[in-house]
Amino acid sequence: MLLRKRILAALIDYIIILVYGLILFSISITLVPFDELSKKTDPVHGQLIGFFSLTLPVILYFYIMESSKLKASLGKLALKIHVGSNGGSVLKRTILKFLPWEVAHLGVHWIYFYEFQNHSVPLWVWIVLILPQAVSLLYFFSIVYSKGKSSLYDQMAHTSIAYHP
Repeated sequence: MLLRKRILAALIDYIIILVYGLILFSISITLVPFDELSKKTDPVHGQLIGFFSLTLPVILYFYIMESSKLKASLGKLALKIHVGSNGGSVLKRTILKFLPWEVAHLGVHWIYFYEFQNHSVPLWVWIVLILPQAVSLLYFFSIVYSKGKSSLYDQMAHTSIAYHP
């Protein structure tokens, strides 16, 4: 039951993130056409723009919501579950949770860079793209294994998921 609630809560949260991302994308292509932006932005600047406009706000959303008295994101609130800190760190949990996402963004920026330069993509870029996917799968399977109570990032941060009291 907790596993199903946790998965549904994550879906709700990712729909919120998707809507936010679509709003950002709509604003950015209104200001600068996508093909122009892609050609002009080097990977480092692209990473910084993406981090400060997308990743950091998402991290702050989860950290603020889950470290507040609510102890839950909007998805978790809707499903009546919360983050138990167990003396652990909600900030560490949030960073570990989104680290693979940001590493994947790094790979995407570099693969576009090499493609626009008509260069072959180096092996390290493929590793940076594939490694976060493997870590995300480990995270998911750890959630399934614990029946929704804990993930690998929860274990590292000494947090867990529980029903609202």
